[in-house]
Amino acid sequence: MPCALLIFATATSFTRSLPTSSHISLQPHRRGSVCPGLGTARLPRGACSMTDVEAKPSMTDAAAARSLLLLLANRCAAEEAKEAALRDFMSVPPEQRDRVLDEAVSLIASSSDSLLASRRWPLPLPSRRAALGSYARLLDSMMREEPGGGARFTDGGDSVKRRRFVGVLLRQLRRGKGGVWALEREAARRRRQETSMAEMLRRTPDELETPAYAVVAADRPGGWEVREYSEFSVASTRRDRAVAASGVPIQQPSLPAAGGFQALAGYVLGGRNAEEEKMAMTTPVLSSAATGQMSFVLPSKYWGEGAEPPAPLPESGVQLGRNGGGALEQSSALACLWFGGFAGGDEVARRKEQLLEAVRGDGDWEAACGADEEAQAASMLLMQYNDPFTPPWQRRNEVALPVRRLA
Repeated sequence: MPCALLIFATATSFTRSLPTSSHISLQPHRRGSVCPGLGTARLPRGACSMTDVEAKPSMTDAAAARSLLLLLANRCAAEEAKEAALRDFMSVPPEQRDRVLDEAVSLIASSSDSLLASRRWPLPLPSRRAALGSYARLLDSMMREEPGGGARFTDGGDSVKRRRFVGVLLRQLRRGKGGVWALEREAARRRRQETSMAEMLRRTPDELETPAYAVVAADRPGGWEVREYSEFSVASTRRDRAVAASGVPIQQPSLPAAGGFQALAGYVLGGRNAEEEKMAMTTPVLSSAATGQMSFVLPSKYWGEGAEPPAPLPESGVQLGRNGGGALEQSSALACLWFGGFAGGDEVARRKEQLLEAVRGDGDWEAACGADEEAQAASMLLMQYNDPFTPPWQRRNEVALPVRRLA
């Protein structure tokens, strides 16, 4: 019997199909009853995997983790069921969410010795072990892409990072078809693709406004281009400001720049401004290592001459600025180099140096600030287009440098 058929027969003989119900033990069950989606897993009387059972929290959290992982992995489960399950999961207290995610990490790791989990099969198998193997490979690839001290997320070490990355995968699986097998296939396909600007545009959220620009020099050697930007306005604050207990709630307060993100989200999204106006989110988020500033692009109705956005509250630490908050002061032309993956410190530094070297060696363009290398480095920006829960193979990042044409 061919190997694939043998494995398929083994999977269907010794495993049940993955769960299709959105009910992840969120309702009480009778003692000894089978919890939906958990095969033979049993809960004590009144057990609710996301809520009570204080006497046996580890059992409850493990059951919830198992059910959530397998429901979202299932290519046959309805999108509405997945959305409902993840919504229920996100509604529990943060400390309980973390416990469930830790159990999910442990369950994924436990699949490492299984033959069914050992590789990505050419066809999706109705096997829990195969699904956990897909999770494990995705998780390991994300860990490899954000290593060491250059990572964006270092507090708590690898265990906290793995917990966060499992959360990213669950969010991705709540929509679309194919389950975790298809997500692993998509990740492999996108990693093999050349990271062209066409691919980067596909990774840009369609529903969010972004500053208008025209490409004036495309496909420069080394994978960069020059854009002429139109005027846009921003709200800015310090990246390193502390997370405020009175600020808008944020899901990842340990992330670098979480305090800056909180202040800007409060001003733009939370209506914490003089007019109490809640504005739409835009993209990208701009960051300057030289000034320590983080900026949100304001909605386009505030880009024009004479347009006045709502004033920030005095205690917010938020400032408003035109010319892209200084990004366009030296020149409205920006040399931009794009890259996927996580924008960790080491990777951003490498990409900035790559762009600087490319511009210095270009025969048509030069840095707008002149030949001073320190000034060039201080002029550079990081632009990030995706939310923190977007996986690396779907991310669009850019480093930018104000430039001018050589005479």
